[in-house]
Amino acid sequence: MVETIRLIESWLMPPGGILLMLLLALLVRGWLRNFSGFLILTAGILLYLFSTPWMVLELTRQIEVIPPLKQIPEISEDEQVAIVVLGGGRYTAAPEFGGDVAGWSTLVRLRYAAYLHKQSGFPLLVAGGTPLNEEIPESQLMADSLWSDFGISGVWQENQSVNTWEHAQFVPPILKKRGVTTLLLVTSAKHMVRSLRVFRDASGKEGIRVIPAPTAFTTPSALDHGFGLWRPSAAALSRNVSTLHEWGGMLWYQLHYGDGV
Repeated sequence: MVETIRLIESWLMPPGGILLMLLLALLVRGWLRNFSGFLILTAGILLYLFSTPWMVLELTRQIEVIPPLKQIPEISEDEQVAIVVLGGGRYTAAPEFGGDVAGWSTLVRLRYAAYLHKQSGFPLLVAGGTPLNEEIPESQLMADSLWSDFGISGVWQENQSVNTWEHAQFVPPILKKRGVTTLLLVTSAKHMVRSLRVFRDASGKEGIRVIPAPTAFTTPSALDHGFGLWRPSAAALSRNVSTLHEWGGMLWYQLHYGDGV
């Protein structure tokens, strides 16, 4: 199911959706020349815009609205806090490591979680299963990385979830059994709005407070000013597709769960 959804999404998001638009233009050009020309022009404009740093900054500015955690929150004597890190993908069949390892986005989240852990001493829980029926859960890859890359052991794991909604359903019961009353939620800044929504709903039912701790904010590079904002870039296209995925996820949650989540 997850694999099918991702395949469909790849054809709807740029550049897939743009390629479909161009294909349609070719199919109708024999009898709808004006419409075909309109589709080609629109596809070209969209491809260019979604390949610019300007679009990256515009899209993320409207979704990265939860500020970074300024300091480790003070806790009372009867409060137990845990740091929860959501998986962000894997580097599959990495030849230099001899198998799957935590992917780039996941590593960025783990780095910040490790920083918070070393600053506070709060225990860590990593969340992620096998969305494409992989052999090793993403949570295990994350725990392995925390040990090998950051020297942190004794990490709790949630290894059944395959998406953000399931993270929020499966993590709170684990924390409740361990007496946790507050969790610091670590994920990418663009992913935080969607994650926080479902985590506050599910964790609230378990009596657990959620504090957002976003990382990996979108910041302009030295070239991202003036005409540099309008340069085409494959990296910008990739980042815009990732942000559109988040917008799509937020829309899906709104349509599927409404105000109940």
